[in-house]
Amino acid sequence: MADNSAFSKALHNFTMDAACGDAIRHLTDKGYTFAQIRESLTFPAKEAYIAEVMWKQMVSKGTVLSPVPAVSPVSSATTEIIEQHDRYGRKSFLRVKKESPEEMIFSPEDYELIDICLPEHTGPVWVLKSAREQVSSLSDHILQKDRSTGSHRDT
Repeated sequence: MADNSAFSKALHNFTMDAACGDAIRHLTDKGYTFAQIRESLTFPAKEAYIAEVMWKQMVSKGTVLSPVPAVSPVSSATTEIIEQHDRYGRKSFLRVKKESPEEMIFSPEDYELIDICLPEHTGPVWVLKSAREQVSSLSDHILQKDRSTGSHRDT
């Protein structure tokens, strides 16, 4: 019996992803808000599913950084000294910050810290400034649904 239920769940997830998952991800990448995506879908999808796919897409694309990365001052352990030569062949040394690939995508001036309330995450997250309205609308929708029904799940 458990195998049948697992199969049914997998089949449902596959069907939903094939029917509207790519559309939700595409519209999320285009900057659509939750309400705009819900209105654009021609296949009926639960609001919780739309919110989940939007959130995962924003996290995977770096629009939302969750968990919040630590912003720390440059220390000598994360810097290196490189040798440079000017056009006359004179040496000079320059201290530069080493960055791992994870640090390279996070630039604090491109993001802002906002508080959100989603089933997957509640609290502060770094959000790309250009996507603030999109993330806020998703969070506001979830909060409004929680207040009206006492749950974030569709009935």
